[in-house]
Order: sequence, then structure tokens, then C-alpha cells
Amino acid sequence: MKSYFNLLLIGATAMFAACNNEDAPEAKGGEGNEIAFLCSYAPESRATDTAFEGNDRIGVYIVADGKTLQTGGNELNNEQFSYNGTAWTPARKAYWNEGVHNVYAYYPYVAKVNDTEDFTFDLQTDQSTHAGYTASDFLWASKTGVRASASPVSLQFAHRMSKAIIKLEKGEDYEGELPADCEVYIHSTVATASVNLENGGVSKDIYAGTSTIRAFKKSNTEYEAIVVPQNIESRRPLVEVVTQGVSYLMEGRLSFKQGCSHTLIVTIGKSPNQTKIEIGGSIGGWN
Repeated sequence: MKSYFNLLLIGATAMFAACNNEDAPEAKGGEGNEIAFLCSYAPESRATDTAFEGNDRIGVYIVADGKTLQTGGNELNNEQFSYNGTAWTPARKAYWNEGVHNVYAYYPYVAKVNDTEDFTFDLQTDQSTHAGYTASDFLWASKTGVRASASPVSLQFAHRMSKAIIKLEKGEDYEGELPADCEVYIHSTVATASVNLENGGVSKDIYAGTSTIRAFKKSNTEYEAIVVPQNIESRRPLVEVVTQGVSYLMEGRLSFKQGCSHTLIVTIGKSPNQTKIEIGGSIGGWN
């Protein structure tokens, strides 16, 4: 039995997919159990706090058991699967061969993976929009010891980034309600990640500079941003709240942990120099 998967190209869509999967073996017709997946996630495992949405795409690698995931030459190489609202559809059909296999998958799909051991993933620095926020929510899943079956393989995805939850509160001297025009920014973090697609490990790119991330507004008093796991070891500008032409800038130190959410409470005073931030008051699991 050959060690690669028999692939069946389907029309122009599959031909396009083949051009974007240069490392895949030559496509051939095949019989047997078609590769299919049933994707789920831990509670609150999407930035949207909802299920996968229509047109979401994942990338899938399949490796023979006992072999190491490579950038190319695997049994399946960064194959694209798209969600149509009810099922995951491959760019081209693939069939299981005999033997035991390991599956690795990630979201969101990227057409060109430079290195599976050191995959560069850039967060969106403008996460104030739904598109920018969800595009930064990197999820990863794996399944080992898989054999050919007519049943879909279950993949449970988990967050591999960190999430900052910024809650705005009024200080004792603050009069009235907090304005609805607040913009919240996270400063001094590296927005480029290095990802190991075999074990799901994520760290900041040591060669990348720091960036500013604009947070997503959930309500007038709560904002969220997805951050690459990293340590901010010295005090530096960390959170900024801009409202009615006034900037409230706070310094801090924080360790953003992989797969965790960090709640930062910002108490807004009457003037910027009366504003304070409570960091690390709440660290919880995100997965």
C-alpha cells in the first residue's frame, strides 16, 4: 500500500486548491473511506463565543504514526477544509489508506505555511472589528492513533493565544456615566507569533518589534483583545483608554499566558493622573 493518500480532484475548485498545495502528491482516483472531520471546541473557545461560522476554514495535516510533521511531504499537507454551516468540505476529496495516522489542524487557514515547526502567525492590530478580532483567534487541534473509518474524525480545538479583558470602572470622583465613545488600546506587545503546528506551542517572534492593538468593544465598559503569549517584565505603557479627546495611559507588567484570559480593571478618575489599573486580578482558563 502506498504511503500517500489517493486524491480526487473535483473541477476548477480542486484545481485551484492543488496550485496552493504544492507539496501534495499527484492526485489519483481512489476508493475507500473518505477523510472527514467533526470539529468542536471547548466552551468559549471562539473569540465570538459562538460555534464555527459559515465560510470558516481550517488547515489539516496528516502524518503516518511514528513520523514527525514536516512542512511538506506528509500524507496530507495543509489541506483546506471549509465549513458550510453544517459540515466541513475539503477543497478536494481525500481517502484514508491503511495504517495508523496522526492529524494536526489549525484555524484560521493560511494558504502558505512557511515552516510547520516555526509557523509565523500575525495578529490583527485592529481588533475593533469582528473580522479583525476573529482572524486573530488562533485555534489548534490534534488527534493521534487514527485509523481508516467511515465515521468523521472528531477534532476539539483550543485557544493557543492569550486574551486580555479590559473592564472600565468609574472612580469615586468620576461624575456621570462612562462615555460610549471609549477606544481601548493594548501597547508594548509583540503581535507576531511563532507556532509549532505539531504540538500547538506558541511564543512571540523574538525578531519582531512591539505593536499597538486596538481592542474589540463588547459593551461600554468591557473590551477584549487577543494577545500573543509573552512576558512584559518591566513597567511600560500597557493600556490606554481614549475618550472625548482625553487619553488615559497606564503602565504595567504582565505575563500573558497561553490559553488563558487576563482581566485588567481600569478605574477611570476625574483626570488622567487619577486613573489606575489593576493587573492580574483575575486570570482564568480560556479553553
